[in-house]
Amino acid sequence: MIDKGDPRVPRRRTLDSPRWDAIRRLVQNRMALVGGIIVLALLILAVFAPVIAPTHFSEGDLEANNATPGARFLLGADFMGRDMLSRLIYGARISLTVGFIGAVTAFLIGISYGTISGFFGGRTDAVMMRIVDILYAFPTILFIILLMVVFKTTISPLSGNAFTRGLIAIDRYFGGLLFIMIGIGLTSWVDMARISRGMALSLRETEYIQAARALGAGNGRLMFRHLLPNLIGPCIVTVTLRIPRFIATEAFLSFIGLGVDPPTPSWGMMISEGTKVLRSYPHQAIFPGIALALTMLAFNFLGDGLRDALDPRLKQ
Repeated sequence: MIDKGDPRVPRRRTLDSPRWDAIRRLVQNRMALVGGIIVLALLILAVFAPVIAPTHFSEGDLEANNATPGARFLLGADFMGRDMLSRLIYGARISLTVGFIGAVTAFLIGISYGTISGFFGGRTDAVMMRIVDILYAFPTILFIILLMVVFKTTISPLSGNAFTRGLIAIDRYFGGLLFIMIGIGLTSWVDMARISRGMALSLRETEYIQAARALGAGNGRLMFRHLLPNLIGPCIVTVTLRIPRFIATEAFLSFIGLGVDPPTPSWGMMISEGTKVLRSYPHQAIFPGIALALTMLAFNFLGDGLRDALDPRLKQ
């Protein structure tokens, strides 16, 4: 008889659970690990930008305008003598803010809306999905551009309306990002709603849902205790893969002049300014372009790794 107290007998690991198994698979995925490290580094840069950046993003020296990379300016300076490295570090705040706000909004609204639609089905599902179809047909970029144009051309800071003054103050606090975040928030949840609705339609017919219903569980308990826990994992993976799209949207709007307000740095705006002097000073467009590309690739790698780690079919 085997003595379980014998130290020579290997003990069963307490970490042999689906959650820890998924974490191990994620860590073993090299590309996902690299992506996670890059995202973590960007978060640190964004949070501690005032400490890490050599100078403030608006501080410039006209005598050093268009300086090439060197000892004083590690990545060079722009046309106003502002340190490119400092502006890249502060620019990470803009990109990550837009990306995470879009992701959180898409996750919270989309998964709630889609779960309700898929769980109840029938006429409720038909009406809710027609609303999604209408919103899905309207281009996100066009919607945000209309918001930005209307706001910047019709709202005056001298308006006596307290609500208007409040919007202007909030927009200035975020460096001109308020209506970009509103536009992304109003449209980003549509894809998530469709995904969670399809999963809810499938899961509501499973045996454990039917058993819980037979035991007298109400609709609220079925949704929050049985459906949502099974939807959260796949939806987190999906929304992680959507973050690069939100970042690209902000970069595009800043590139065409409808993004952040100067002198707030944005990678899209820096690329736009750098393209004007691309032949003479290519570093002004290349470095923000590299930062934008690395960020989007990092989130893509991390999202792919999360998808592979949480998919039971890829366990082997």
